[in-house]
Amino acid sequence: MKFIKWKSLIITCVVCLLPILLGVALWERLPDTMAIHFNINNEPDNFASKTFVVFGLPLLMALLQIICCFINDINAKKHGERKKFERATKWIIPVMTVVLQIITLGFALGWQIDIRRAVAFLVGMIFFVIGNYLPKFDYVKNYDADTQTARKINRFLGFETVVMGALFLISILLPSPFTVACIILLIPYTIIGTVYGVVTARKDAGKK
Repeated sequence: MKFIKWKSLIITCVVCLLPILLGVALWERLPDTMAIHFNINNEPDNFASKTFVVFGLPLLMALLQIICCFINDINAKKHGERKKFERATKWIIPVMTVVLQIITLGFALGWQIDIRRAVAFLVGMIFFVIGNYLPKFDYVKNYDADTQTARKINRFLGFETVVMGALFLISILLPSPFTVACIILLIPYTIIGTVYGVVTARKDAGKK
């Protein structure tokens, strides 16, 4: 397990757990039952106990972060390090955890927060970051593609991902159905990217 980057794993997991301190500090002011999910109209539709929100959610996110770090480091060992991309992807979950926990606690305290716009902004920025780094990859997982073909596929996936990010950000300025449309578009986004990768890999392989 020498290839596991323990320093980054520990630091990012600690960041995931930091919101627990905020929850403890606000404990007496928080209601016993708190909203943890909202519909597109900013209305809560799922609830959990204060204990689960303050302690359980950060712990679950920290566990997810451990899995993310292991996957990143295993891929780096197999295909070579891409430090900037690895750094960016390893910080997605910690940033999401801190932002979403603050939003959740704030809503419970009566803050006027537009959950739909906040989440759309967060998702849009994540897509932008990933989309900008994808073209720098020279391999594609699960595709039998050489370096040149992998770069071609990743350029397309990067462009596609940036477009999705832009759509989510634009939806912030528009009524809620536009954000719903962006969520639905994730289906063709995934299908188109997968089909393009498979077809391109096979086509280029047939030329050799």
